[in-house]
Amino acid sequence: MNYRSRGLEAKIIGGVDHYGAILLTGPRQAGKSTLLRHVAQSIWGTAWTEFSFDTPMDIAAFRSDPDLFFLNHPGPLLLDEVQNVPDIFPWLKKQVDLSPGKTQFLLTGSQHFPLMRGVAESMAGRVLVLDLYPLAQKEIFGLKTLDIAEQFLDPKKFVAQVGQTFPCSDTENVFPAMLQGGYPAQSLQHLGPDWFKSYRATYLQRDILNLGYVENIAAFDRFLVLCAGLSGTIPNKANLADHLGVNAKTVDAWMSLLEKGYQAIQIPAWSQNTTKRVAKRPKFIFGDSGLALHLQAIRDSEALLGAPHFGNLFEAWVITELQRVFSCAALEFDAYHWRTANGQECDLVLRAGNSLIPIEFKHTAKPSASDVKGVIAFRKEYKEATTGLLISMKPTLEWIVPGILNIPLGVLVAK
Repeated sequence: MNYRSRGLEAKIIGGVDHYGAILLTGPRQAGKSTLLRHVAQSIWGTAWTEFSFDTPMDIAAFRSDPDLFFLNHPGPLLLDEVQNVPDIFPWLKKQVDLSPGKTQFLLTGSQHFPLMRGVAESMAGRVLVLDLYPLAQKEIFGLKTLDIAEQFLDPKKFVAQVGQTFPCSDTENVFPAMLQGGYPAQSLQHLGPDWFKSYRATYLQRDILNLGYVENIAAFDRFLVLCAGLSGTIPNKANLADHLGVNAKTVDAWMSLLEKGYQAIQIPAWSQNTTKRVAKRPKFIFGDSGLALHLQAIRDSEALLGAPHFGNLFEAWVITELQRVFSCAALEFDAYHWRTANGQECDLVLRAGNSLIPIEFKHTAKPSASDVKGVIAFRKEYKEATTGLLISMKPTLEWIVPGILNIPLGVLVAK
C-alpha cells in the first residue's frame, strides 16, 4: 500500500524544533506508526531506530533496566505502543532533559486517558500530544482539510461561497464511505469483512483483556454490538444494563473503555451551567462507521438505507467526518448537543472562542425551514450563537432562512 499523506504531518514536523518528544495517540490501525515512520525519515533520514512495546518480552526489556534500555536505544527513536508501558514517562523525561533541543523521540499510543496522566505527571511542556483518527474522506482523496475546519469554526467564511455547488451522491459518496469507514486498510485497500472481524477480535482479546477491567468478554462483545446500533443517539444506560445482565456502573465503565480506546465519542449536552452539562446525558457516537455497520451485519447500500435507524447512523458518520477534519488541522473539536425539556433540540453545537455554531444534519436534497427548527430555537436562546448551519445532500451552498446556511455534504466528503 502506497503511503497516503495525512493532515497532521505539517503540525508534527512544525513541533520538531520545540518539543523533546511528540506523542501521537489514536485507535489501533489508524495509521499512527506509518505516519511517524514517514516523519522520522523526513526529519532524521536513516539515523533512527524503532522499538515496539508489543509483547511481554519487549515490555520486560524496558522494565528490567530502564537506564540500560535507553543506553541500548539512544535517540532518535520511534517508540510504538507506549500505552503498554505507562511507567516510561519519568525515564523519557530524563532522556529529553539530557538532550534539550530538537525532538529525539516519536511515540505512539492507543489509549487516551492513561497516557494523558503519564504525560501530565512527567512531561508537561516537553511533549507535543496529537490525536490521529482514521482517514477523513478528504485525506483519502489527497485533499487538504485545514480550510474546511476553519470555515466551520467561522461560518462567515462560507458566505463567500454562496451560490457555488459541491456535488455529492449516495451511490458515489455516502454509502461507500459509511460502509468502508476510515481505517486505512479498508478505505485504501478494501480488505472487506474479514478485516473488520479480525479487528474486532484483536480489540477484544488484546486491548480490552490487557486493561484488566472486563471479566466477561462475551458480555462486553454484546455490549459493543449494541453500542454500534446506538450511534447518533442518547443511550438509555439502564436499558443497556438490563439487556446485558449487568449493573449501570458496569455500563458506565464499559462506555469509558470505548472512549479510552478511541472506539467512541461522547458528545456532552450544552448548557451555560457547567454542572448541568455534566448532569445531562451525552450523545453517543461510534468511532468508525465501517466497524459500526460491520458489527450490525449491515454489509451493503440496500441494507444501510433500509435500516430503521439510518438517520442516526448518517448523523453519526458526518459528525465523525467533522471530528477527523478538525483533527487533521490540529484544532480542538469542542462539540456539544442541545436538547430542552420541551423537545427542542439541535444535533451539534460547536464552540469557537466566545461563539457558538449550531448545526443540523439532514439526509435530504430538498431542505426547508422545518429542517432547521432546532437551529432557529438555539439562536433565539443564546446570543453567542452565530450563523447556523444545515449539512444536507443539496449541492448548492445557500441560505435556507436568514442566518442559516445550507452546507452541501460535498464540502466535507467529496473530491
